[in-house]
Amino acid sequence: MGYTIPYRRPCKDMTPECLKESMQAALPVVAHGVPELGLDSLDPYILKHLNLKLPGGININFSDGYAKGLKHCVVDFARFEENTFETQLHCNLTIKGNYKSSGRLLVFPIDGDGESTIKCNNIKLHSILKLGSKLKSDGQRYLEIKSSNIDHSYDGRVSFSMTNLFKGSPAISDAVLNFMNSNWKMVAEEFGTPMVEYGVNSVLKNVRRLFEVLSIEKFEKL
Repeated sequence: MGYTIPYRRPCKDMTPECLKESMQAALPVVAHGVPELGLDSLDPYILKHLNLKLPGGININFSDGYAKGLKHCVVDFARFEENTFETQLHCNLTIKGNYKSSGRLLVFPIDGDGESTIKCNNIKLHSILKLGSKLKSDGQRYLEIKSSNIDHSYDGRVSFSMTNLFKGSPAISDAVLNFMNSNWKMVAEEFGTPMVEYGVNSVLKNVRRLFEVLSIEKFEKL
């Protein structure tokens, strides 16, 4: 297979300092995507259609939108020990698109159809990946993710901008939007997790794909 990885590791050892520096350098590459390897672009990440079923019976359909910000995440730390890779990032993420919603948000019935912008400032993503390796038919060994545990928390504010939350009632729409922004943490914890998990799964898909096409030997030569 002929391909060029637009990335070179800034250092070669496995110390936490080197891993942090290497991961920081690799983020823009992973976020941009490598089409010839089957790695999708994650920044911007195009949301052609996304259906979310959230707690409380809320249904949200996003369309014609995008998410951006991954390539500018800051790596807080990274370490590898006994086949376990642990890292933490801080990110500013923005999600824009058209939406349709129904159900109930806390005490408010929702019946919306409009445009939305959600900004997550300084969201913290912490991940622990258990890694293994396998021998493939080409005689080379490849990394694989045995298990993953990823959680998030909000170290900064989440802001919501959504038009037409209540069809035909701008006053009620504005009142609910003001409530959402005044109580952003409660609202984000109510229905933010499925959206974050969707994004995390997209990143893991790219990482798994990278492990499938690049042998450990090729990784060591980057």
